[in-house]
Amino acid sequence: MLQFFRNAAKGVTGKVIVAVIVVAFAFFGAESIVGIVNSSDPIEVNGEGISDVQVQRLVQERQQQLIQQLGENATPELLNSAFIRQSVVNALVNEEIQRQATVDLGLTVSEAEVNQSIVSIGAFQSNGRFDEEAFRRYIAINGFTPTTFRSQLSSQIRLEQMQAGLVQSAFELERDVERSAALENQRREVTYRRYNAEDFLGQVEVTDEDVQAYYDANSDQFLNPEQVQVRYVVLNQSDLIPDMVVTDSDIESQYDRYVAETEAETLREVSHILFAASDDPMAAAEEALARIEAGESFTDLAAELSDDPGSSLDGGFLGELSEGLYVDEFYDAGLKLQNVGDVSDPVQTEFGVHLIRLETLEQANIESMDEVRDTLEQAVRERKAREEFGLLETDMADIAFQSDRIEEVAESFNTGVQTSDWINRNSTSGIAASASFVTAAFSNTVVDDGLISDVVRLENGGLAVMQLEAYEPEQVQALEDVRDQIVDIVTNEQATELAEQAATDDLNQVRSEGVVADDRWASPTVIDRDNTELPSNLVQFSFELPRPAADDLAVERFTAGETVYLVAVLSVMEGEVSDDVRQSVGDYLAQRTGQADYQSFFNALRTSADVQISGALSQ
Repeated sequence: MLQFFRNAAKGVTGKVIVAVIVVAFAFFGAESIVGIVNSSDPIEVNGEGISDVQVQRLVQERQQQLIQQLGENATPELLNSAFIRQSVVNALVNEEIQRQATVDLGLTVSEAEVNQSIVSIGAFQSNGRFDEEAFRRYIAINGFTPTTFRSQLSSQIRLEQMQAGLVQSAFELERDVERSAALENQRREVTYRRYNAEDFLGQVEVTDEDVQAYYDANSDQFLNPEQVQVRYVVLNQSDLIPDMVVTDSDIESQYDRYVAETEAETLREVSHILFAASDDPMAAAEEALARIEAGESFTDLAAELSDDPGSSLDGGFLGELSEGLYVDEFYDAGLKLQNVGDVSDPVQTEFGVHLIRLETLEQANIESMDEVRDTLEQAVRERKAREEFGLLETDMADIAFQSDRIEEVAESFNTGVQTSDWINRNSTSGIAASASFVTAAFSNTVVDDGLISDVVRLENGGLAVMQLEAYEPEQVQALEDVRDQIVDIVTNEQATELAEQAATDDLNQVRSEGVVADDRWASPTVIDRDNTELPSNLVQFSFELPRPAADDLAVERFTAGETVYLVAVLSVMEGEVSDDVRQSVGDYLAQRTGQADYQSFFNALRTSADVQISGALSQ
């Protein structure tokens, strides 16, 4: 199979594609391939720009969230809807307004706080330690650089400070807390009567006219979904791995990568003293270094001299030295320290001048080439398979575009054609477990035009193309096929209506007599809001009824599915309020008030903000 893959990827078609790219670069420059960056920002908030890159990044995040939440129901129309873009624009504007407010309030975040936040993010950790590779992979996928990611995280921390400052400063009056706590602890003596729809089934007679009327009014409940069958071809990267040729040179290169990656796992923890506030930071750093060399404690000097408030109280300790967390000058200087306790010469960065001390050094264990040869060989095979497979996607699309029959695609790659089961838009099994496959199967290209689909990347990383085998449109099932189902539905509806009528008649009688004397009512019981012996909806409804007047009762009816209840409140008792309950209720009310205060604060900012949205984003 491999030779067919190679021929397809390296044939005339592949050469033509490469030639087109080369000509595009030669005559038009890189912009002909990647597009020209527009220097103007599509959104401005009080004169500060929000770039199109930020918009696109958040749009992609929202699309991925929808795909995870809705699966195959996340249609291209939904993912590319104007609503998503408008919600993203609104979110970015709100975020920028709040960011500017944090600046106006003078809120600051130290470099150490940002570092600590990064290393504590779960997505960047492996085996309980910060994973630099995971960090770099995340920021690359999401269009960040280490600097821009740190800047955004710093803004987020300041925003949390501002929100906490407003929300946590709210308070409630003691009388309001006392009243709310008393209501929370209130107890009620209640009784109820249940009317089950099934008890009235014998009184129901469903006619042909009832069935026909329900069918006509609710035909959308009896739809056979749109279905499609397709013939398809699948290529998997794993099929290439056994045929990959591995040379001694490949093994040696892979071993060099292994050594570099393992050395990168060496744990280095550092402390620093920052000089930024004095007139001559370099001179101050050199003076401090002289004191350290004379025997003074680095930890004590950090507490005395450092202009980094986030680390000075901890002896200047910053934690793990990781590329991307620190500016290059700082990181490179930290790498040069070879022994625990070594202190660097003064290091100039954009933040000031640093003295850096190596606190921890844990070297990773590097195994010999012979010990890891099998692992290296498998890694080479997989890497070469990925490279080969990358060429196939473009060529598969080209061959599928030029072919009239799916069998021609299969022949080009020396593989077979498979036929799917019937697939509807909600299918999730077999080949239809990949939402992208289902979407392509119902595309206009396949269903309407009868052509071979675009290349689909499956959830397992495979590639697929398909062609229509059979199609059945959405259609309403015949009345006779759903008659029994409709009879059951109408019967239950009419039985519930009879139960509601019986409950209403008894409700009127109880209200006129002012007492509950029927033994079909449950024995009176005292309940609180957390009662679990009675149905939860009945408990909730009992506390929604008004307090009964003296020598009277409060009674009302409610329906839950096919069951109807009459509920009567006989008396109300105020509960005792403990200090714990009073504190809990007070905290809840204060938090709610604080959130409302913050919302009012933000609403005022939003109302006064000058927001300019240009182009398609304003539509």
